Amino acid sequence: MDIVRVSEKLAAFRSDYPAKEYGLHQSFIEDHVGDTARVVGCCEVVELETGRVLARAFGTRALRAPVPGAQGAKDTRDPDRAMTQALGRALGLIGYADGSGIEGDTDEPDQTGVTVAAPPRPPRKRPPAPPEPDAPMSPAAVAKLHLAGTPPDEQPVTPPDPVSTDAMKQTLNSLDPRAKGNLKFKLQQLGYSLPLPDMMNRDKYEALDAILPDLIKDVLADAANPSN
Repeated sequence: MDIVRVSEKLAAFRSDYPAKEYGLHQSFIEDHVGDTARVVGCCEVVELETGRVLARAFGTRALRAPVPGAQGAKDTRDPDRAMTQALGRALGLIGYADGSGIEGDTDEPDQTGVTVAAPPRPPRKRPPAPPEPDAPMSPAAVAKLHLAGTPPDEQPVTPPDPVSTDAMKQTLNSLDPRAKGNLKFKLQQLGYSLPLPDMMNRDKYEALDAILPDLIKDVLADAANPSN
């Protein structure tokens, strides 16, 4: 069956619609269907003045391995063929087509050798949901267990959050003015603001508490050696 070549459609389109007024935007992406790599071409007929898309079509080709010695990282011509197919379809959508032909055919026969549909991908297994934490027992239930002689196991007490900084403030205030000034500068470089707030989130408090002794040691050493 004779078909209208894409080059003929393009020539007819350009004779009616000048390139300065109507553009053809082409692109492609690569993906996989089952175990088969493919390239999907896209073509849009765009009115340049308004950006309005008059037609959009896609074309797909199986993606073959690169040709040895060919130019480009993946010069298989398959992206070009997919975009040519999309161009022919887009032009066919706006009337540049043969009513007795089969739109979507490209200028060259398919030589991919792919004749069998790709097997469907197995469904993804969802990871098991994490176990829900045991709900705390009510005071009444705990009392009943004690009365029955089977007290419940003691649960670890969760430390309060946020944490008071009173003890840490006392340590800082005990320093001499010079050491305190040097320590304030070092803490500000690490993202801590002085004076400290009355309460601090536990994670931030523990992080500061872990580094504070070494910082104090450093500033006291500096204060003892003014020439440094």
